Amino acid sequence: MEEKEALILLNEWWKTGKVSEKLAKPYKRKAFDEALRLLSNYRQILIITGLRRVGKTTLLYQLISHLLQKGIEAKNIIYFSFDVSSSEITKILEAYKTATGVDWKKSEIYLFLDEVQKLKNWSSQVKLIYDNFPNIRIVISGSASLQLEAQAISNLAGRYFIIELKPLSLLEYYELKYNKKIENFELYENELRSELENYLKKPFPEIVSWESEAEIKAYIKENIIAKITRGDLPDTFSNVNFSLLESMLNLFYSKPGMIISPDNLAKDFGVSKTTIENHIFYLEFGKLIRIVKNYRANIKMESRKLKKVYPYDISLALAIANVEKAFIFETAVASALNAFHYWRMKDKEVDFVIKDKLIPVEVKTEKKIYANELKPLQYFMKKYKAKKGIVVYDGEKEEKLDSITILPFLRFLAKGF
Repeated sequence: MEEKEALILLNEWWKTGKVSEKLAKPYKRKAFDEALRLLSNYRQILIITGLRRVGKTTLLYQLISHLLQKGIEAKNIIYFSFDVSSSEITKILEAYKTATGVDWKKSEIYLFLDEVQKLKNWSSQVKLIYDNFPNIRIVISGSASLQLEAQAISNLAGRYFIIELKPLSLLEYYELKYNKKIENFELYENELRSELENYLKKPFPEIVSWESEAEIKAYIKENIIAKITRGDLPDTFSNVNFSLLESMLNLFYSKPGMIISPDNLAKDFGVSKTTIENHIFYLEFGKLIRIVKNYRANIKMESRKLKKVYPYDISLALAIANVEKAFIFETAVASALNAFHYWRMKDKEVDFVIKDKLIPVEVKTEKKIYANELKPLQYFMKKYKAKKGIVVYDGEKEEKLDSITILPFLRFLAKGF
């Protein structure tokens, strides 16, 4: 499709003056307010990343709709998706000028670029526009967060803000499903508890109201996992073995939190250690897994220690594997924390460590917590002089034991700590 034709098709507001509700859906996630604040107050490029199907494109359309409602001229807002074409940005802008008559080099315009990771050297092209045309405000989105972040760091230093749009939080899931705004957790605690199991299986906007477990699993397997393993990753990297990717996912998803041994995995799958390491990177790149390192105060020591692997979100694992309750809890907490570290030393271990705040977090599936279960947590806190510790458990009461806060799993997911 030619750039001009694509632009006319994608930018319906040039003719109608508004974005259809089908595209700019009524429910706005918390990320909308943050994105709008950054777009309104700063010239920097706004980068929105996240897993497939979390609602990145919807967020772009909601921002466009807001701009139109605030009186921005419809023809001064451009949306383009690189799912349609991998045309260079300047070619898109020239096609825009031909279609609308607006001179993009002089007019104040908003440029929204979707799935930008599919454009080769996108960051260099965006930098060129940003540096030479201060009249253009730029918002970009993409599913390959590692690539976007790496290119932004190397080519766009000081020129961008980044927002990661995650699968729905528990509160967002409930609000979207029932069209109710939750201002007070306590008032809705029972309702949230009744939805918890469903939420963990389907935290994606499009399927919050689906009831068929088979259809939910098929949606996640086909529209998220397979699209990444058989589409996004082979399109981005050479020598991708999608059969190996899927076999590795089956293993990782059935045993969340397992220690990765590239040597052992290479033997098990009959490939080289380098191939295993590359494919682990591909899965992390596509936001299908989360790598969690063994915490050490010394970064060099940390990088040499064995790493754990978790599903990026527990719903991905539940779509293709039977997962034990303990691993469901652990993975859900890892996702909520955006965990990067755990801690193990000899016979002692703590599930996660929030490094910048130095807070150890332990996850339990028991209904009651006993003091002797907290010894590894207390040892870590004493060794590293941590002032606070967290235990997430399957009870219903929030408790305090010295400087350790014991939080119910439901409350943690709804309110954090």
